[in-house]
Amino acid sequence: MADINSIDDILNSDTFGLLDTKKEENIHTLVNVPKIEKSRTETDFVARRTKLKNFEEYEKLFIQCQKDLKDGKRKLVKFNERFFQEGSFFVLKGVLVYLENIQKPKKDKHHKLDARTTTIFENGTYSNMLLRSLGKGLYEDGYFVSEHEDKIMDDLNQITKEDTQNGYIYILKSLSEDDRITTKRNLYKIGFSTTAVETRIKNAVNDPTYLMADVKVVASFEVYNVNPHKLEQLIHKFFSNSCLDIDIVDEKRYVHKPREWFIAPLNVIEEAITLIISGKILDYQYDAQEEIIILK
Repeated sequence: MADINSIDDILNSDTFGLLDTKKEENIHTLVNVPKIEKSRTETDFVARRTKLKNFEEYEKLFIQCQKDLKDGKRKLVKFNERFFQEGSFFVLKGVLVYLENIQKPKKDKHHKLDARTTTIFENGTYSNMLLRSLGKGLYEDGYFVSEHEDKIMDDLNQITKEDTQNGYIYILKSLSEDDRITTKRNLYKIGFSTTAVETRIKNAVNDPTYLMADVKVVASFEVYNVNPHKLEQLIHKFFSNSCLDIDIVDEKRYVHKPREWFIAPLNVIEEAITLIISGKILDYQYDAQEEIIILK
């Protein structure tokens, strides 16, 4: 090897040709990098938000919805696909969203409901995003905005002079101080009564059906034109996988197993009652672990 005494000596003694760039590709040329197929980088359609020219027609709906939320007339509910109905509100990443239209819904290759939508945002824009895309965003960071409570009650009480009242479906909360009961979150009794609920529960503290404790009436619904006992049985069957498993001892030391107490959020119970009355309940089931109603 020649003596190296300077930079020139180094450059002139490139024995292995490491500094010979004549045969090399330009540094901006990528080598050994596989080409990405066009189909993987470009989708057939990209939904974009566009400014809505007639937004003033929808603005009052957003203002009213915000007011209802503030007044407690509506609530934010954990999202589930069953809430996908035209005219519903959602909160997507902190932005209020109005689902105006679902265009020709059909099931995709995974047997999931999908369709183009007309989705309007409270910032004055709209998108025709896919229903599946909207659902994915809502599952990740979103909520369903419940129906106005007055509308829910209207749906449950659409009666005429020809209708016959059969009784009451009621929802109760226990006032027991028993740790086995107080530690149960979202524990409610769902039952039926032919008399006023207040009359039915007068002796609750001495009745194992009511866990030998006073109870609080959370909600009650007048029942018309249906077999109330079958309605009660249907509700109990729907929530059977969340039934409270407990032994209650009465004053005579007899052991009872109450079967009308269920662990489910109040809004979910009310939704189940609405689904039963609308006749749609058979398409759904209760997920006791997530405490939500899901499609079968």
